[in-house]
Amino acid sequence: MKSDCVLIRGRVLGAECATDIVLKNGTVQSVARAGKSSADLGSTASYIAPALFDIQVNGVGGVTLQGERVLPDDVLRITRYLEARGVTRWVPTLITGSQEAMEHGCRVIAEAMREPAVAKAVPGLHLEGPYISPVDGPRGAHPKAFVRPPSLREFARLMKAAEGRVLYITLAPEIPGAIEFIRAVTRRGVLVSLGHHHADAEQVGRAVEAGARLSTHLGNGAASQIHRHQNPLWPQLAEDRLHASLIADLHHLPEPALKTFVRAKGPERTILVSDCVDLTGMKPGVYDLFGASVELKPNGKICLRGTDLLAGSGLMLLQGVLNAWRATDLTLEEAFACANVVPARLFGLKTPPMAQPGRKANLVVFDVTRENTPRVRAVVHDGALVIS
Repeated sequence: MKSDCVLIRGRVLGAECATDIVLKNGTVQSVARAGKSSADLGSTASYIAPALFDIQVNGVGGVTLQGERVLPDDVLRITRYLEARGVTRWVPTLITGSQEAMEHGCRVIAEAMREPAVAKAVPGLHLEGPYISPVDGPRGAHPKAFVRPPSLREFARLMKAAEGRVLYITLAPEIPGAIEFIRAVTRRGVLVSLGHHHADAEQVGRAVEAGARLSTHLGNGAASQIHRHQNPLWPQLAEDRLHASLIADLHHLPEPALKTFVRAKGPERTILVSDCVDLTGMKPGVYDLFGASVELKPNGKICLRGTDLLAGSGLMLLQGVLNAWRATDLTLEEAFACANVVPARLFGLKTPPMAQPGRKANLVVFDVTRENTPRVRAVVHDGALVIS
């Protein structure tokens, strides 16, 4: 393979026949129907799709973003790990912790974003807490000791530590002070998402009127047993002003639930996320996660040890996209958009072109096994080629 010129072959999403994409120094030279010459990367059985955008990443591959020992190099390591697996943009997520730990995480991510490779991949960070429900069930695996009421003073300190790079925050709308907090941070340009809560329909409605625009991993971060009608799910599913992020590992949401949620929100308001933690990609076993003992099972499911309560995800986003394609009404093209175009649009970000002549390519080349498992062949990020 020549270092400056590469021919990539595969089925572009929505196309009936295989396509050849020729890159020279990362710039798209031509896009045409596959010819007879041999390809450098991919085949007529491969897929060529837009690179992914994961808006909820807690850690991966043994590297965590949580706690006071996180270093800027950890953010770069996660960036490289995700890039090789088709995710070229991502949002670091800090979960509920002490003020000191969360400020540290904000400073580290902001410092890491001075590195060009990270700045290109990370548009900002996500605070998942600490202003969530303290109740067992809705709180999920977040440490109860650090759950606290909304504080604009503390948020200002977190924002300062992050050098203004807080992209969105997840909170519970029913806790005292939440509605005023939503109004205030929305005015600052920070998107508010509802999650880890047990709000009723009126409280969800008030949060949306105040500016909330997203539901974090809808269907999770909720009580195990809820009223069949009066519960937090229906008002969020029915509210067209709310996008919903969904974890499509088929553990957090079984297939019927995933299919129903996607139908309710539609492809234009569905965002697929991984919610992956540092155990993702590691061997099954018992580990410490967020200060709790958890078990990583052979099927990738992560639970609080001795229970069926989920504690983060072992999912890679590309697998989630394929799961959503197989389990719901989404076409493969729509499923990819839910993990690329839709989240970018929600946050007011531009989506780079996948393969436009004269522009740098941004794409992932992969095969799909009979078990619906992806095998990444290559990733091109802003013209830079990453061979898996």
